[in-house]
Amino acid sequence: MSHPILNRDIDMVGPDAVSIMRPSPLGNPYAIGLDGDRDTVIEKYRAWLDARIAERDPVVCTALLGIRAGQPLVCHCAPSKCHGEIIAAVLDSERLEALRSGRPPSFRYAGIGSRDTPPHILDLMKRIAQRLSGKEPWGYTLLSGGASGADSAFESGAATKEIYLPWPGFNGRKPIDRPGTVQSLPLSDAWRVAALLHPGWKSLKDPARAFMARNSHQILGADLRSPVDFVVCWTADGCESEAQRTRATGGTGQAIALADRWGVPVFNLQRGTHDVLDRIKRFIEG
Repeated sequence: MSHPILNRDIDMVGPDAVSIMRPSPLGNPYAIGLDGDRDTVIEKYRAWLDARIAERDPVVCTALLGIRAGQPLVCHCAPSKCHGEIIAAVLDSERLEALRSGRPPSFRYAGIGSRDTPPHILDLMKRIAQRLSGKEPWGYTLLSGGASGADSAFESGAATKEIYLPWPGFNGRKPIDRPGTVQSLPLSDAWRVAALLHPGWKSLKDPARAFMARNSHQILGADLRSPVDFVVCWTADGCESEAQRTRATGGTGQAIALADRWGVPVFNLQRGTHDVLDRIKRFIEG
């Protein structure tokens, strides 16, 4: 087993360890005594986790996909039998890779980025959205966030779009559903997904949390179970993965990190427009 299971009460637990205790998304919802003996509640957890993975539960799956190889798991059980053994077995299997790959094209992409995106990149974003909205093999729907800067540039060029708002009235908008355009607010699970990804979640005020929650939908769609095919963005640092995220990435880093966990490729226009455009074209055309 490549993921050691530590006991929070008796072991030396480093900052890299992942909590699988309640109320973690990976905590066992079944309690010894109330729901059976230790073996029983662990077997119930096995069935529960299998079901969450099968239905692509956005919170549980995002938590699992964020655990790196070899990271310790922390509970109160070890050295006694623990539901962490079930989690470790899943992490050591190929099941999570199936969440990250092998999806059929959805013809949806996220067009996002900094409010401070340079003007010439904003113009390029509009043209990219226009091109992606064209006939097959394009015909893509834009998912974005309705903010000034990059979001608005993509939206101005997109024929079909899903715009996720942090709150009603953001930038003068309200939730709507009409042909070609959907504007909606974050679901409760979008907030829980956001909390898993933001390193300073506890210190964020509610408006900032709402922005992070709406980012969950930009990547995972309206139902939080339907990832986009790819992300096109601009950030000052050229970030394209969770590991590359820095303070300079800004709020867009939240969406980039989520995309990275779910195996969604990110194309950051800061890295050189010609190279990135070529990468996008090659990705779409297979």
